[in-house]
Amino acid sequence: MTSSPHQHRDRLASVSRTLQSVLPVPTDTYITEDIPLLLTKLSQIPAAKDRTDPR
Repeated sequence: MTSSPHQHRDRLASVSRTLQSVLPVPTDTYITEDIPLLLTKLSQIPAAKDRTDPR
């Protein structure tokens, strides 16, 4: 059975909607609010020399 690109998109969208309704994404586990703090802390860590570097 050959389907058109439009039919394929519609079928994919339908499957996506079904999965999203059955398996809701938990929004309380995202760390988006903590990312700026994490990046700030990481930028304060001094760079370590590569131990394989002969310099």
